Amino acid sequence: MINIEKAKNEFKKYISEYDLTDSNIDRKVYHSFRVMDYSEKIAKSLKLDEEQIELAILIGLLHDIARFEQYKTYHTFLDEKSNFDHASKGSEILERDNFIRKFIETSEYDNIIRTAIKNHNKFQIEDGLNYTTLMYSKIVRDADKLDILYEAVEMFWKSEQEIKEIENATISDKYLNYIKNNKVILKDEKNQSKLDAVILIISFVFDINFKYSLKNILDNDYINKILNRFDYKNEETKQQIELIKKITYNYLNKNI
Repeated sequence: MINIEKAKNEFKKYISEYDLTDSNIDRKVYHSFRVMDYSEKIAKSLKLDEEQIELAILIGLLHDIARFEQYKTYHTFLDEKSNFDHASKGSEILERDNFIRKFIETSEYDNIIRTAIKNHNKFQIEDGLNYTTLMYSKIVRDADKLDILYEAVEMFWKSEQEIKEIENATISDKYLNYIKNNKVILKDEKNQSKLDAVILIISFVFDINFKYSLKNILDNDYINKILNRFDYKNEETKQQIELIKKITYNYLNKNI
């Protein structure tokens, strides 16, 4: 069996080396624990056995382990700005000096853990994974997206400047077409507006793997809660927002 309490204690020991008084570091600590909890709930919804559930919990806990080093070094969580792929780096941190043994005694799950973590932020999961590794990769991806949607309601875009930018922006045709085609958006780093960044997160619903996750999004009404935060100034944008709500809720209701 996997000793989850020991893994949590080792995780707390690891993050204690960073500035926990920094709100950005603190946010990633709580994000890690929430993703851990979501991973457990998704695994239980799949009726996995106890050890399989514990493995999902562990992957969720460790999925963002590289974020702390990223922020300490670069003072950002933007991978493109820091040239730091936090998921791949997380896999490397666990492999380095056999650091993974701090969190789990057996080595039989090492490849599953590192591969799932490496794939959690990618636009698509890498090809060629076996059934079990693919399943855990999907679990942690769903768990991560669920918490990002939660953060988009509670934590993102809080400054007056950000709100003003979003409310006065328009949605790019490119991003709107992704939504119309029920596709997760591939980020356009050069041309993305603040409002496009909001719509990108909304598109996460089209890259969700399990019914539990879809139902969680629906039950929490995340799409309305995110999009209704803003008073859009452009009339066409208002109409597009309503269209996006309709498309995403139709998709959710059809797939749960």
